[in-house]
Amino acid sequence: MSEIETIRTFYRFNAEVRKRYLECLLSLPPSERLKDRGASYPSLQEVYAHVLDALTYWFELVPQDRAGEALQRELPARQLTEAQLREHTVAVQGKVDEFLASLGPADLARALVCHFPDASGRTGAPSTVVIGDLLWHMVEEEFQHRGELNALLWQMDVDPPIGSYSLWLASKSEGLYLP
Repeated sequence: MSEIETIRTFYRFNAEVRKRYLECLLSLPPSERLKDRGASYPSLQEVYAHVLDALTYWFELVPQDRAGEALQRELPARQLTEAQLREHTVAVQGKVDEFLASLGPADLARALVCHFPDASGRTGAPSTVVIGDLLWHMVEEEFQHRGELNALLWQMDVDPPIGSYSLWLASKSEGLYLP
């Protein structure tokens, strides 16, 4: 399997597992889902929404040299309803799928040029981001926050919908159902 095929496979895996986490979080009472738990983002819902915001940032805003818009576009994660979380999840996945579909193997070494905002919010000097590095970074970013959600759910005595990549991959090639 080529690197681009491997990356696409990891993104399909993350998309499917992300849906399981969304359903798990939405099965909780809003008071539990929105409770400040002292995590990287205060609540379970905000950690989940951060992953969506990061995907939007790296797969829409940065490639279009619009990174500065992130400050104005961030959704108020605490106020998102169940329907809005579902819609946002689908919309973000569409952006990721569109970006990935546009890439060929040679694009992994290509650099995106973006003017990231400085600490004051003003447009900074141009910077480059190598697409392959960006793609692997976002796989790691999602794994990191999924682990954080796991720990928070375990503290609540809730079993997280942990997805095993190897079992998922086997289910795809053998037609097995993965609960």
